[in-house]
Amino acid sequence: MSVSNTAAAPSAAPAAARRRSAPLVRDAVPADYPAIRRVIIAAYRQYGDLIARDIFSPYLADVLDLDKHARHGRLLVVEADGRIRGFGAFYPDASVQGFGWPAGWASGRALAVHPDARGHGVARALLAVCERLARDCGAPVFAFHTASFMTGAIALYERLGYRRAPEFDFDMAARYSRFGAAPIMSIAYVRQLAPERAACA
Repeated sequence: MSVSNTAAAPSAAPAAARRRSAPLVRDAVPADYPAIRRVIIAAYRQYGDLIARDIFSPYLADVLDLDKHARHGRLLVVEADGRIRGFGAFYPDASVQGFGWPAGWASGRALAVHPDARGHGVARALLAVCERLARDCGAPVFAFHTASFMTGAIALYERLGYRRAPEFDFDMAARYSRFGAAPIMSIAYVRQLAPERAACA
């Protein structure tokens, strides 16, 4: 079942071409898991040389733990041109992530866009659906973390108007490394929402 079909803005391109390229956000099913993992690995591979392996490997394993995300949240994929090009987990209760988010807030986790699909509205479509789901749950805030070395993602979130919440930052090295590595910050972003109704399962 589709969660949202994010329509492209009107243009001179033929309608059929617009339909092919418009991101479609839907709930994931288990058959999507291999494609989701391929998207996550492709999206995160570029960071493997930026931080120590003993931090990056458990961090990536945590992001790839789809069963854990599904137990606590809702898995969403973004299709474009008939292929899964993006993924994110929506958590109706942010506090279950263990990152210090207040109970009652909603959050996102493991956002990934395939490098070949960047710049085509995939992340924007996914975040819009997550915000809508958060409002439907009655959450006052939609929140998520990104890593300090993910400069492209940080630029996107700031363009989209998300606000930094440094009181919820945490040290990825302390969380994932066993060897007392230098701090690597996971930085928090939030958006205040206007809840519509409390209808979240």
